[in-house]
Amino acid sequence: MSIVPRPQPTPLNLRQIEVFHAIMITGSLSEAGRMLCVSQPAVSRVLATAESRLKFLLFERVRGRLQPTPEARRLFSEVESIIAGVGHFNTLARSLAEGNEGKLCIVSSPSYSEWLMPRAIDRFRARHPEVHINYRPLPFDAMLPHMLLGRADLCISSMPPPPSANLVSKVIGEGNIMCAIPRRHPLARLEAVTPADLREQTLISYGSETPFGQLISRFLADGAVTPHIEIRSTPEALALVRQGVGVALIESFGYGASLSDTMVLRPIRPQLAHHIYQIHSRNSPLSNLAKGFLATLKHLLDKEDLPEAMPVDRMAA
Repeated sequence: MSIVPRPQPTPLNLRQIEVFHAIMITGSLSEAGRMLCVSQPAVSRVLATAESRLKFLLFERVRGRLQPTPEARRLFSEVESIIAGVGHFNTLARSLAEGNEGKLCIVSSPSYSEWLMPRAIDRFRARHPEVHINYRPLPFDAMLPHMLLGRADLCISSMPPPPSANLVSKVIGEGNIMCAIPRRHPLARLEAVTPADLREQTLISYGSETPFGQLISRFLADGAVTPHIEIRSTPEALALVRQGVGVALIESFGYGASLSDTMVLRPIRPQLAHHIYQIHSRNSPLSNLAKGFLATLKHLLDKEDLPEAMPVDRMAA
């Protein structure tokens, strides 16, 4: 005697689970329809399809009312967590769309860690206080591997990646190289600093292998000047100027108003401009959070927001 195999059930989809949950909560097809904003016949059809898939009844009619079967009661003990998960999913999706929740990982050139990035992060957090930000300044040779390995969503850099890197870059702003000078230094009397003015000074500047170092070398060549102290980032240069060691050629976004008690900032002539780049992975489009942060940063890069050369203070000089 051959045994006829029992038909195998088919998994329910999310809509069928949602209808089952609504009927269990309300106790009727019509109330379930109102809860889900659909008609009673639509609920009946979904229920019939669900029972057909499961190969057993979920409800029986007793005295004109729906009565859950033991199997339905057993399934209901599991369905609450599913519905709660769907609710959490939709809440999170709404928060992400509004830019109010999530995590944003950012890296930048160290030169931007003193003024530009802290100011941008502060403004962004004021609008999106629930967003968790992971920020790390890194040298250029460490930033690119960090991005390529997917450890950061966005990079703000003083130079673009090589064409061979699997990264996308775009110019988002422009700054100028300026001269940071101790407040009582003779050069503080000048309106602007030329290469000739630096010949007899202890000069602090970026190493020749850095992006800013390569840019500044062309400026210094006009006056046959070479740096006496080489640094890799703006914070290091400003610490030396604060100590009175010498004068430093820095990019303007590294200087903050809090430094004005110990030093002044002067433009250089001829002017030396540099670009600021946003970089992200070619394989991963920017998230809404990253786009929101970039919008904040670009607004900060407007000319009226840039650090400016301080007026000459004759008494201080």
